[in-house]
Amino acid sequence: MTIRLPLDERNRDLFRDQGFLGPLTLMTPEEMAALRAELEAVLRTPGRAPSPDAEQSRGRLADLMAPRNGGSPVPYVESRHLDSPAVHRLCTHPALLSAARSLYGEDLVLWRSTFIAKAPGGPDFRWHQDWGGVFAPGDEYGLEPPLAFTFWIAISEVSEDNGCLRFIPRTRAVLPAAPGSGRRATLLVDDGAVDASGAVAVPLRPGQCVAFTDRALHASGPNLSGAERLGLAVRFTVPAVRVRPHFPGHAVQLVSGRDTANLNTLAAAPAAPGVAQENEID
Repeated sequence: MTIRLPLDERNRDLFRDQGFLGPLTLMTPEEMAALRAELEAVLRTPGRAPSPDAEQSRGRLADLMAPRNGGSPVPYVESRHLDSPAVHRLCTHPALLSAARSLYGEDLVLWRSTFIAKAPGGPDFRWHQDWGGVFAPGDEYGLEPPLAFTFWIAISEVSEDNGCLRFIPRTRAVLPAAPGSGRRATLLVDDGAVDASGAVAVPLRPGQCVAFTDRALHASGPNLSGAERLGLAVRFTVPAVRVRPHFPGHAVQLVSGRDTANLNTLAAAPAAPGVAQENEID
């Protein structure tokens, strides 16, 4: 059942209780179809993020996505809201920000966004949590204190057949990472330690999204369809969290309210073609 916006108290409590909430409708499938051409044009050119080396890539979601232009997909899919007005508009859609404010208050910063493309025949992604970014000695990035939440937006149809997200409700603890993860690996959980009998699948129509916390235990199945499954994960935090840059040139954007903490460099929204770009501010 689709949850109506703005969120009422019952649905805010449901989000706190189970760790995820959806589907939420941001726009109609027809509206998303009109935007999709712009988003796919963005994906044909690299953005600001550099390609990771093999060790940094191992155990990360991008390692499971198909290469782009013969190389790592990371420059094409990571934090394109920093350079693309179309991606920025989607990340700051009024309905999305309304839901975000209902859950976490008026003051919000946009931390990251990631296109997640699962090709036909693409693999599953194991049970994991998005807690706090990832920390590696001498190569730290992430959040301090760890606090983030995500809106996963469907650009294409997202079904159980092509690998929609599944969640284990009421996961509150940060679970031990599976052995053998890479230097910047996602917090993968040993599948043998997960009781998936109560897992909840959240299929989405284009223009719908699911919101979830940084501790929500989630996974997605393989793409058994003949078409690409395409989504955008939009990750927010609050101004009181210090954000370590994800790559050189990365900075957060204030998208709602005020920043009275002054902990982070703030990036301006990307300018439309022919419009001068504002400077970043501290």
